[in-house]
Amino acid sequence: MKNTSDLISEFEKLFREKLQLNNCKLRKKRQENNYEIITPAKDIFLMYWSEFPEVNLIYQPVGVRTHQTEVYERAIRSHISFCVSSIKENPHSESPLLVK
Repeated sequence: MKNTSDLISEFEKLFREKLQLNNCKLRKKRQENNYEIITPAKDIFLMYWSEFPEVNLIYQPVGVRTHQTEVYERAIRSHISFCVSSIKENPHSESPLLVK
């Protein structure tokens, strides 16, 4: 069984790869388990968890929320679900994974 830090590292690596498909940037915040996701349209989302893998994503209202913002949000949520599911399917991982 992998420990939580290994799962987080694996998740972060896979998630960064997925975000690159949408030209989004992932920036780790100073506070532990907090990340900022910046889209090409300059939308900002905050991804965090208090107990991995219960990942939360919230939109940071820095401007006008457009249709494109919603498209990016759906894509980011999809990437989170994919990455969590990929880790979950790993036979070395025995912890339950949830996405909010």
